[in-house]
Amino acid sequence: MTTPIYHIPHVNNLESIIKSGRLLSYSTMQKERIQYKNIAHQNIQNRRATTFVPCGSGGKLHHYVPFYFAPRSPMLYAIHKGNVEGYPGQELVAYLVSTAQAVQEAKLPFVFTDGHAIMEITNFFDTLTQLDKIDWHLMKEKYWNDTNQDMDRKRRRQAEFLVHSFLPWELVTEIGVFNLQNITKIEQSLQKSQNVMHKPIVKMRKEWYY
Repeated sequence: MTTPIYHIPHVNNLESIIKSGRLLSYSTMQKERIQYKNIAHQNIQNRRATTFVPCGSGGKLHHYVPFYFAPRSPMLYAIHKGNVEGYPGQELVAYLVSTAQAVQEAKLPFVFTDGHAIMEITNFFDTLTQLDKIDWHLMKEKYWNDTNQDMDRKRRRQAEFLVHSFLPWELVTEIGVFNLQNITKIEQSLQKSQNVMHKPIVKMRKEWYY
C-alpha cells in the first residue's frame, strides 16, 4: 500500500518545473534565481525560513520541497477565500502527486511531521515506519476545522512530507487541476517539453478543491 503526497504549485509554475525536471525547495529556487509564482502567506514563509528540522538531513524547512498527506488543505482554503495577499482564488492551483514510498525507493532524504511544520508542538520523523503518527482518520475527512472537543484538528490536517532539496519530475504520477482549461494548458506545456519523456496523467479533480 502506498501513501500519496500532494504538492500544490501555481499552474504557471509547471512549465519551468517540467523543463527543469525537478520540483525544487524554496532555498534551491532562491540560490538558482528561478522565478516562480508564490501562493503562500509571506509571514508563514518567513517563519519557515528560520524553522529548524530536528532529524533526517536537518537544515531548515526552506531546504525541503513540501507536500501534504491530503487534498483540501487549510492553505488551499485560505487561497480560496482570498486570504493570501496578491492571490485571488484556487482555480490556478494544481496538485502534483507522488508517494512517500517512491521517495524512499529513490533514496531521497526526507522527513515528515504530524502537523503544521512551524508549530512548536509538532513532531518530526524520518522513517516510514512512523507514518502511524499521522492522523489518517482526519486526513480522510472533508472538514478539518477545530471543534470544542478537539482544538488541534487544523494543525494535524497540515501535516507535511518534506523532501530535501528536490524531487525528480519522474516521481510525479499525476497532475490534478480545477478545470478543463488547466488540463489544456498543462498538456501543452508537456508537449512543448520534447526532451522530457515522463508525462504524468493530467486529471480534473474538482473533489480536491473547495
